[in-house]
Amino acid sequence: MIKKFATWFIVFGLSFLVSEVFKWTEQGKAFIYIHLGGAIVIILVLAIILIIAGLVVREKKLKANISSLLLILEAVGILAITLFATWGATKLFDVDFFITYQIMTFGQCLCTENKKKDD
Repeated sequence: MIKKFATWFIVFGLSFLVSEVFKWTEQGKAFIYIHLGGAIVIILVLAIILIIAGLVVREKKLKANISSLLLILEAVGILAITLFATWGATKLFDVDFFITYQIMTFGQCLCTENKKKDD
């Protein structure tokens, strides 16, 4: 959870840097560009690594390739759900899309996965 908060605050700080110092765009738009852009770059890098590993290894590690593919699909699904929920909130409550996206992603930092160790 600390990593999620740290990453979120780094993106939040960078969005203020882009909006106030460089004057490229407003803060909310800068946040979504940095957040989505970073996530998309990471997903693409993982997909390229998966493709290269699949070509090199072929069928020897099929189980690892399938789990990596599911990880990529999960990341894309989370991004899609976040964008859809943000859009829905803006339609229901008449609030700014970019501020709502920041609030949604901050709320995701509070969510943790319950992992039980099987000893």
